[in-house]
Amino acid sequence: MKKRSARIAPAVALACLVWTASGGVAQAGGPWLDRVRAFEPGVSSGFGADRLPGIVLGRPQGLGPNQGSVDVVSLGHGGRIVASFDNNAVVDGEGDDLVIFENAFVTGQSVFTELAFVEVSADGREWVEFPYDASTGKGLAGRTPVMSNAINGRDPLDEASGGDRFDLADVGLEFVRYVRITDAGSLIDDLGNHVFPGTKGGFDLDAAAAIHSTNLGCISGTVSHAGEALVGVRVRLSGDASTRRRRTGVGGKYRFCRLRPGLDYSVTAKAPGYENATEGAYLDDAQLRVRLDLFMN
Repeated sequence: MKKRSARIAPAVALACLVWTASGGVAQAGGPWLDRVRAFEPGVSSGFGADRLPGIVLGRPQGLGPNQGSVDVVSLGHGGRIVASFDNNAVVDGEGDDLVIFENAFVTGQSVFTELAFVEVSADGREWVEFPYDASTGKGLAGRTPVMSNAINGRDPLDEASGGDRFDLADVGLEFVRYVRITDAGSLIDDLGNHVFPGTKGGFDLDAAAAIHSTNLGCISGTVSHAGEALVGVRVRLSGDASTRRRRTGVGGKYRFCRLRPGLDYSVTAKAPGYENATEGAYLDDAQLRVRLDLFMN
């Protein structure tokens, strides 16, 4: 199994960024993707792009082994899409943890494939790519037909429902929230490279889901001195993969959300002329919302 450097660009140059998430979050609910962060279309992309982000949120709309779904967005050759789980995180459980649905289908003695590299991240900054075998396609997305759709009611998370499955243990991560899918372009010789694509070139993303997931928590509270709220105080949270910082707002309030449970967190307030104030909390499935009020001397 090999692994590309996450910093190496695809062989086909990407077009300029044409779609970036802004404003409110388009939420799918359940184990599904919640937001599309960015879409970088490659050559011969376009199909389904006018229906972003909703077209890739929610459950897959597979049409079985012999027909590819049209409820997809085509990345184009070398194209890329970045999406995230905002209401939950994918966690490393027993076996596979993440499933990605494309619209591969059987044609003759082969499966029509348009393959893609898959990377994941806990924070959206540091990425790790799943190892793959270029000769067999194992470790790439876009290999397996999808049997589940909203009409037939088949459980999309059941392995028999198709899609390509990934185990976080293979990349040494305990949890992730971000997924980056990049069409393999000319780096992998799939069947899609040998047909005229029109606007349907490259990997066609239908959906993605967390097989093993956990809800995310929040820590919030106020910062005060002698009974008076302090506005503009620097507040730092530590305990997960990164350190987060805020400044208190009206009423001395602060808030940190999308925190993974099962960890000890500490919140520290710091301001000139005051002693630092620190409080700690443990988040778990029974206590996902914690209030920590900090009092500065």
